[in-house]
Amino acid sequence: MTPVSFTPDILVIGGAHIDRIARSTARLEPEQSNPGTLTRNVGGVAGNIARCLAKLSWNVALSTISGQDDDAELLKQQLLAANIDISLILTSVKQRSATYTAIEDSNGALVAAIADMGIYDTYPVEEVIGCLNIFPTPSKIVADTNLSPSVLQALAENKGSHKLAVSAVSGPKANRAKDILPDIDLLFCNEAEAAILADEFAELDALPEILSEAGVKSGIITKGNAGLSAWRGDESWTLPAPPVKIKSSNGAGDTLTACVLHALLLKVPFEKALTYGMAGASLSLMSEQAVPDMLNRPVLDSCIADIPQS
Repeated sequence: MTPVSFTPDILVIGGAHIDRIARSTARLEPEQSNPGTLTRNVGGVAGNIARCLAKLSWNVALSTISGQDDDAELLKQQLLAANIDISLILTSVKQRSATYTAIEDSNGALVAAIADMGIYDTYPVEEVIGCLNIFPTPSKIVADTNLSPSVLQALAENKGSHKLAVSAVSGPKANRAKDILPDIDLLFCNEAEAAILADEFAELDALPEILSEAGVKSGIITKGNAGLSAWRGDESWTLPAPPVKIKSSNGAGDTLTACVLHALLLKVPFEKALTYGMAGASLSLMSEQAVPDMLNRPVLDSCIADIPQS
């Protein structure tokens, strides 16, 4: 394993690949050839979180696995340009790089998407243990559930004094973290993912309590236009979402995650960190990019005042 090129403030492990976003320039007509634009940028939950944290001036190391193809080269070029350490990225000689292809209407609404993510199931358990061993002092580790259950289990069993945050990727992949709930220091998920992890289809308002009783030390459940719910230990909070003009919802949850982690790295109290996350999500929603170009510390700080309090 190649040593990282600087002392990271945070390690991000999981899915990072090229997103292809095709957006219609007018209202999309089904079963027709629609004029529009196609962009290629780094995506994936881990990729988005890492880029957001780098924009917020943190030293970030990213570990993922990619193939030997043009997408892998573009991924590394864009991550390097974002000042992210890529020395922990693995290369598979057998698998092609993961990719996400989405079709959006002219207003940014998702019409359809295909996620080709099979390579992430081949991320080796021994690699994640090696990554943890690089950080001899307590660090913040954030992983997404693109990783296999065995890799997530290895993270949980070997994290030691490191603080482990887990971001659920989707409903089907949320269950990959179900067996390590007591080892998660901070969970990020939406309501559908929380319900799957809680194995509960009763009142959605009860999900924070259920997941807390399952052993998750703290967590944030995003609820779209309804804002978020959060807990830490015996305390809980709700935060409404501010009204924003949405250009694209792609990446908003990842930006929220990164901005909460940013606040916690600054030693901001957890309740206040929620407003950082909501401000970051608002910036992402108002941008056509998953990671908004405008994101930086001064802009984020200026947005916090506009976030409704719990």
